[in-house]
Amino acid sequence: MDTKRIRLGNQVWKVGAAEVASVAATVEAAMAEGKVVKLTLLTGDDTPATVLFNGRVADVAVIDDGAVPRPTEISGSRP
Repeated sequence: MDTKRIRLGNQVWKVGAAEVASVAATVEAAMAEGKVVKLTLLTGDDTPATVLFNGRVADVAVIDDGAVPRPTEISGSRP
């Protein structure tokens, strides 16, 4: 199964590539409207899990689309 990573706060989950647009829209709406939503995500070993996401208190949600270079690997940047 092709998956993408999603970071919600300090937790990293996976989401199926076919569901990534729907999950992104749900997370965005939850943050914009300050709502709690249920997400079906995958653990590191691809086990499905129901995650309750509180859009009211979330400060960031990141969906890793696998772009190259990675956000922390931008050409010319040094630690």
